[in-house]
Amino acid sequence: MKAQTTLASLASLALTIGVYSKSVIYEGSGWGTYYYDVEDTDVCGSNFAEINGGDVTCGWITAATLNQVNSNYLVAMNVTQLEDDLTQYCGMEVIVYINGVEPNLPFFIGDGCKRCSEGSPTQTTWNQYGAPASGNACNDGYMEISWEIVDNKLYNFDA
Repeated sequence: MKAQTTLASLASLALTIGVYSKSVIYEGSGWGTYYYDVEDTDVCGSNFAEINGGDVTCGWITAATLNQVNSNYLVAMNVTQLEDDLTQYCGMEVIVYINGVEPNLPFFIGDGCKRCSEGSPTQTTWNQYGAPASGNACNDGYMEISWEIVDNKLYNFDA
């Protein structure tokens, strides 16, 4: 009887609180690459110190640099799509899948990329420590990914 009461209480609590489900804002597939590192600026034969000082697209009102955001989980998306509605995308969680597997890292939208929607994936640098899919990431430079941008704000920008 006690188990039934506890079960009923949990069910009631779940209905009262509501079960939160992340809704997908946008999804797609393509290529992923690595373009900055705020923790280790000298990686894969590249120095990211200058790039880390650049403003991110989501720091629209008050400029924010990669160093100020201070996270290696910030990702870029198609800049045209992002700038169409900064408030819809900036800071939102991105679930990335590599070979169908989710690395379960807290990625979020923070920057725009002009070549993210076109061109060939010829990036030659990659941080082997930040790439969950391959120890040869410095040599690979990019990998095929799919993603979902979901309605779950992980970082608050002023956009």
